[in-house]
Amino acid sequence: MNIKKFAVCAVSVVLTISVICGLMLGCGVSAFATAFPTINSDSYVLMDAETGQVLVEKGMNQRMYPASITKIMTILLACEEANPDTVVTMSEYATVTTVPRDSSHIALTTGQEVRMEDLIYGAFLASANDACNGIAESISGSIDSFAQKMTDRAKKIGAENTNFSNSNGLFAEDHYTTAYDMALITREAIKNTYFTKVFGTVRYEIAPDNIRKVVFPVATGLEMLKPNNPLYYEGIIGGKTGYIPDAGYTGVAVAERNGIKLIAVTLKADSANDRFSDLAALLDYGFDNFSKKTVSTSMFEPRTVNVVENDSIVATVTVYTNSDIYYLLHNDIAESSVNVTANIPEAYSQFNIQPSLTLTVTDSSSLMYSNIGDVALKFTTQQHDVPTPLNPDSQASAKPSENTFRIPVFVKVILIILAVILIFIGIIIIMFLVSNAKRKRRDRMRRLRRQAMYEESRSDMILREEHKKTVNNSAKKR
Repeated sequence: MNIKKFAVCAVSVVLTISVICGLMLGCGVSAFATAFPTINSDSYVLMDAETGQVLVEKGMNQRMYPASITKIMTILLACEEANPDTVVTMSEYATVTTVPRDSSHIALTTGQEVRMEDLIYGAFLASANDACNGIAESISGSIDSFAQKMTDRAKKIGAENTNFSNSNGLFAEDHYTTAYDMALITREAIKNTYFTKVFGTVRYEIAPDNIRKVVFPVATGLEMLKPNNPLYYEGIIGGKTGYIPDAGYTGVAVAERNGIKLIAVTLKADSANDRFSDLAALLDYGFDNFSKKTVSTSMFEPRTVNVVENDSIVATVTVYTNSDIYYLLHNDIAESSVNVTANIPEAYSQFNIQPSLTLTVTDSSSLMYSNIGDVALKFTTQQHDVPTPLNPDSQASAKPSENTFRIPVFVKVILIILAVILIFIGIIIIMFLVSNAKRKRRDRMRRLRRQAMYEESRSDMILREEHKKTVNNSAKKR
């Protein structure tokens, strides 16, 4: 009897567990999902490097000081615009005036002649502020001009909340960025093969030059990139660290696993260990919890839209997608929660054609960033030889009413000319009246002056006559 009861209880427990697991799977809840980690940095973002999709973030648009992760933009411009074999002569301003000796540098001195490639590796791996200044002066002539070039390049990428005032990340009030902007800049940078090579280099030897006669080795400060280091991260591609007191510990790391490439950016951590653990935790969260999903081409049929100018159809646009659109979705969120909105109006302007899809997660809770992003669609344009009225049928049938009076075009032209002539005549009359009024006022003033002079002259004459009479009378008395 006891054995039967035990068997019944065992079967009940198994059935209960099966039902619970079935419900969890049916609701899209994974029993083995990785919980969101504790991140110590004040601001962070985790981005898909291929699409730019933000997976998770905190204060990603908050302006903060970047410290030496600034050098990602510096080295990107160097990789894009400089010749690696160019020999750069270091100036006193680049090596002594603007670089505190207690900041990171490779002890470059005035007049030292260094190859551009050596400056690039020294600036990135050793985070050398003097090397950054040498790159800046070589490319733009001055550090200020190069900083403006950096800011302009950032804006072109889409980093709207970034302003660079120097090439190395030393503190300045107007030198700032955001976690999101740094992710965008890094995403752009790793498209450059030369940059990616520098980005993932652990050690490099700077060649001897006219002043330093020995090889000068430099190594990366990104511990996650060093295979023998306990902080080494599997799948790491590269990264950059930074620190100044006002910025705290900052970091960027890019890694790839199972065909997914992620960018993690952290700003203002309290310690170097916090920075590295935050970067690793963000990357782990992305790799462990997100999978590729697609918006299939079969879900989006091609659409034809008119291009309208001046109430006429001047072209037609066929909107389509020639490949599946992929995005990353948290494993605990059902695909049915993803809302796909087509941004295709009923008619386009000839100068503003960019169809797109907007993907959002309607119920993401705290698992992921709800705005998956916008995806540009393909389109082809077919111009019309002759513009087509928007409503040709209604225009053809709309006959003028018998009582409707229409002014011929030539009459309209004559009326306009007459109106212009009348306006011109009116202006002339007004000018004449004003001029006449001024002339009358001048004449009146002249008359008044003449009358005053006459009165004054008459008074003088009377006074002279009276004086003469007085003199004569006095003479007679004597």
